[in-house]
Amino acid sequence: MMKKNKAVTKVPENPGKGIPAILDIGKTVRTLRAERGMSGVELCRRSGGLDPKTLTAVEKGRIRNPSIATLELLSRGLGTSVSGIFKRAEMLDNRYFLVGSQKGSYKVEFVSKGVQLISFTPLSREFFCGKIILESDREFGRALLGHQGVFFLLVLIGQVEGEMEGKKIVLKEGENLYCRGGMNFNLRNLHPRTASLLLVSVPACVASGF
Repeated sequence: MMKKNKAVTKVPENPGKGIPAILDIGKTVRTLRAERGMSGVELCRRSGGLDPKTLTAVEKGRIRNPSIATLELLSRGLGTSVSGIFKRAEMLDNRYFLVGSQKGSYKVEFVSKGVQLISFTPLSREFFCGKIILESDREFGRALLGHQGVFFLLVLIGQVEGEMEGKKIVLKEGENLYCRGGMNFNLRNLHPRTASLLLVSVPACVASGF
């Protein structure tokens, strides 16, 4: 989904001061590599571009929050997906917490669509909580998110309007929308200022792209 919409995903290479690492990615990579009987050199070769020094830094915990670019190379080398790495990390240690901010854990930009998704939660298939930033005269909907489950939207700033299964809807600041069952919808920002919406979805609306 994301590649079709030319999404650009950004994750800080290292978390800010006072923000604990989300999961032990290094331990997870070591475990997956050992299960496959794969050396570090072989993983880097299969990844198609991962620097051995970066792999060592990740596995030893010097890079505790790898970028999406690094995670994609790791997943390719291990023959899995980025969400697969996170899912396995959760299985290895399901007790963790994240102290974050409005900047989020990662950001997905659909550049050509004028839409940004800022996640407050780690990459996971089970759950997404974050913000949608919608530029003026731009829209988003099920076609962009590709979501089949349950989602909740709350307008934080601005106003959006559009259609839900052919029925016109208008959401003003402070109003919300709850939807389940993969209904077709489309929402547009018809106002000059950028709109901001809280988005919660189960399962995660963006994980399928990783």
